Amino acid sequence: MSVSRRKLFAFAAAGVAAAAIDPGGLGRAAVAAADLASPDKARARAGAGTTLDRTVLPGPPGPDGFRKLVEGAGEEHVLRSDITSVRPEKPQPLVAFGHLSDLHVIDDQSPSRVEFLDRSNDDPDSGYPFTSAYRPHEFLSLHLVDAMCRSLKELGEGPRTGLPLAFTVVTGDAVDNAQLNETRWYIDLLDGGKSVRADSGSPDRDESLAGGVFGKDVHYWRPEEPAQEGNKYSARGFPQIKGALGAARTAFTSTGLGMPWYAVYGNHDVMVQGNIRTDTDLPFVGSIKEHTEGGSKWSEGPELPDKMEDLDLIDVIKAVFDGVESEDVTADPGRRLLTPAEFVDEHQRTSGLPVGHGFQQGSDKAYYVFPAAEKDPIRYITLDSTNPAGLTNIQNNADGGIDEDQFGWLEERLKEFSGTYFTESGDPVRQQDVEDRLIVVFCHHPIRTMTNDADGHRTGEEVEALLLRFPNVVLMANGHTHRNEITPHARPADHEKPGGFWEVSAAAHIDWPVQSRVVEIAAGKDAAGEEALAIFTTVLDIDAPLSGGGDLGSPRALASLARELAVNDIQLDETQRGEVDDRNAELLLPAPFPLAGLKGAGKGSDAGNAAAPAEKGGSRAAGREPAPVG
Repeated sequence: MSVSRRKLFAFAAAGVAAAAIDPGGLGRAAVAAADLASPDKARARAGAGTTLDRTVLPGPPGPDGFRKLVEGAGEEHVLRSDITSVRPEKPQPLVAFGHLSDLHVIDDQSPSRVEFLDRSNDDPDSGYPFTSAYRPHEFLSLHLVDAMCRSLKELGEGPRTGLPLAFTVVTGDAVDNAQLNETRWYIDLLDGGKSVRADSGSPDRDESLAGGVFGKDVHYWRPEEPAQEGNKYSARGFPQIKGALGAARTAFTSTGLGMPWYAVYGNHDVMVQGNIRTDTDLPFVGSIKEHTEGGSKWSEGPELPDKMEDLDLIDVIKAVFDGVESEDVTADPGRRLLTPAEFVDEHQRTSGLPVGHGFQQGSDKAYYVFPAAEKDPIRYITLDSTNPAGLTNIQNNADGGIDEDQFGWLEERLKEFSGTYFTESGDPVRQQDVEDRLIVVFCHHPIRTMTNDADGHRTGEEVEALLLRFPNVVLMANGHTHRNEITPHARPADHEKPGGFWEVSAAAHIDWPVQSRVVEIAAGKDAAGEEALAIFTTVLDIDAPLSGGGDLGSPRALASLARELAVNDIQLDETQRGEVDDRNAELLLPAPFPLAGLKGAGKGSDAGNAAAPAEKGGSRAAGREPAPVG
């Protein structure tokens, strides 16, 4: 019997999915549980490329301020008992998964990029939100994502539990400017095995600002040119690197994650520069659509006032694009701006698993529930926290909110998995016919950044209040701020169900510290027999050497260069790495319901099954101590 190449690929892909979701049944889970109690075994496993083994840090500045990267000591999991001090002694592993966020795959030659706004943030007190308008390393964004996929794929399992990674979730801003070519690059990078090329427009002429075809503006780094008098990057000691752009534009084969992956909607995925929805009826957006595909690339605009204060977004747009300078570039229909429905639809065109990556074909809804087998201990709910309606103030337009329909949908999904929950007035509701499941929520925006309440959107305070009414919610994972951050959200100690949930925000791929996370959840009893959860978060660096040593011949070496440039960004925010207890941590929670009998994500789990259809608060002082490695 002959088998088509398509079917052979499908069989191979199914094997990848099975390997990702099948940790070997109860025997593997028992081994993992034993290892949790063994510091030596856990320490040996932790050396597989995570920051438990070693960290990457900025070295001392050179004469002009340019810094190399150096290796630092590994960081053990910090025990965080902000919500409870009950700690399971021999926790049963339930799941391990990867968490990526804010990839910002960038077409740096796109005419609709607004790099010239970046200079307004050279003064950190200016108040302008334009720090991401230009980055000296953005022509290497694809190589950074490929290097992170390589790290997760090579790690393959949770460093604390030993469970295979069941899936990876990307919590938004996968692309930078809602463009078709950026979206295809990101999907191909995560799927793996695809030829990707960080190039658009002319195949023979580099039409980026880094290419130097737009004059000698002192606000951009041109890697192939000698140091320029008055150039802020030359003054910082940025080197001349002959061949850098040609190497960056060379096609390479993507590594891929090697496991199922799910997508979350971010503001940059569906909005022009993360601020204006592409299908809005504002008159100037139509011209931006045409401009994106070809015409001319903006290179310099009028100087803005020193302080932004409370400028209206529309007024700023008018001021910025009145008299902007530009240069002709090659048209490219691949740069077409996508509507939300088109962004969802592109995820159906994938060789990865599952098809659609959570999004439903033919829909513009970007919130859904992961597929799950009946006995899976955890349910995963993905939200669309973008709010493109609020064009009122440039400060909060990129920030989030939950629309009324979705807010109601979320409440109904929480009820489906909660045997006990509480009304808004605090009264308990018991559902005898509902089997309890732990609940994890994914979205793009942290709760504190859900401030955009235009068109009746619900804010972060309202989302937090809703989630706290459901004790089975144990984790919210997100991104957006490009910062490693862990925040406890607790119910009062005298509540019928004391406890709460943890909010874990991941750093970005495009900005320093260029990191992602691995999340593991385990359940067990303490010495007194009280049940509790332990959520382990472990930060992961990209698979790239500290220095490429001048090598431009591989994606790995180019990722190394990109990370070194990122830590030298003129507008670097070093706090994005987070405090030590925002990185590798063991997060404790009381059991929201009797946990005995819950089994880990093994055979029968559908969270990574391609065949299944997809449907800061708290005190940081109390109870903090280093956790033993294990």
